[in-house]
Amino acid sequence: MMPHAYPVSPHAFAGRHSRSNDGEWELGIPSSPGRNELARLARRPPSIKGSAVWSAVDRKLFKPSTLELGPADVAEVEQALKHFLGLGLDGSEVSRENFPLPVLGSQLRDCAVEIHQGSGVFVIRGLVPEKYSAEDNTILFLGLASYIGDQRGVQSSKGAMLTHVYESKSWTVPREKRHGIHTNKSLPFHNDMGCEILAIHVRSCAAQGGQTYVASAAEICTRRGDFRFVLAPLIEFKSGHIVMSVDPGRIGPHPAVTDGKIPELLPSQALALALLQETARTQQIRLPTRRGDMVFINNWSVLHARESYQDDGSATRHLVRLWLRNSELSLGVPESMKTAWDASFGTKAERVVNKQYPVAPMPEYMEPKFTNGSAAFIVDSDDEVLGS
Repeated sequence: MMPHAYPVSPHAFAGRHSRSNDGEWELGIPSSPGRNELARLARRPPSIKGSAVWSAVDRKLFKPSTLELGPADVAEVEQALKHFLGLGLDGSEVSRENFPLPVLGSQLRDCAVEIHQGSGVFVIRGLVPEKYSAEDNTILFLGLASYIGDQRGVQSSKGAMLTHVYESKSWTVPREKRHGIHTNKSLPFHNDMGCEILAIHVRSCAAQGGQTYVASAAEICTRRGDFRFVLAPLIEFKSGHIVMSVDPGRIGPHPAVTDGKIPELLPSQALALALLQETARTQQIRLPTRRGDMVFINNWSVLHARESYQDDGSATRHLVRLWLRNSELSLGVPESMKTAWDASFGTKAERVVNKQYPVAPMPEYMEPKFTNGSAAFIVDSDDEVLGS
């Protein structure tokens, strides 16, 4: 596999684009038997309704479902932590079975249902990170997350099972040679390709900026269905749901690769990606998060973006990321998205040995072989590319 996974083949639909009479962009699709009908259908979005469809007009009404942990809940979580530590197990072995939450567990299972069948966004709030060690914070995150998703995904070919979304002023590798999550730059709307549930633990917030924004994939496609045909490998309709897997930093040829094996995107494809970003921005909703929040996002149905930020001596943005899957509630994996998923959760992931759960950010940044501002890096993070 090439360093940039899942490029939309430029030869799949070789059309041109133009403005229609109403000023909207139309994505050109060459005429052929049946093709004009497909183009017409592409501009008519399916009728999608439900709690997963929300937009900027719902900003005052949309609030991510939040589970506020009270004193009794926190005590139960801390008792589960104490129980796990008493077993003498490695932190990577945390599961529902050895992190028992007899009361809170049922509420967390309801959270998982909301993530899959509701708005797609859920926040657990009430734990204070500075109260615990780095090791205990990691176990708490893994323990609570195990009730949301029973499977954890591999995030790099070296076996990273969790990632610190963080930037250190001591790193010597220039920002332009790092993955996007390891800079303070803004990140466009994207999905973490290969992931079903994105889980984020907010350890600390930036001094300025760094807000996360979310947008409903179904709402985007309902408002602008014309690009769905051009981006078909990245957008599917499955079991009544729009499923999307897009990361602009991982589509098309990588600037560092000049062998020509991955062709340049066609103008219509580049335009479609731009329209997707534009539509997501017009429908975006800011996700209000606090220090200590654990945020769970349905990565198939919700895109997320990040604004740029600034740290200072008193505040440093630090998130911890997990990729999860709930084997009971999962919609299943669309065929066109199985390659990335397989690298995180499937047979390729099973071949990764020495799975790692780093409790702290890396002291020195190791320059990856391939990066183009991508937010996720299962395929292009290391010298030995997964799936190659």
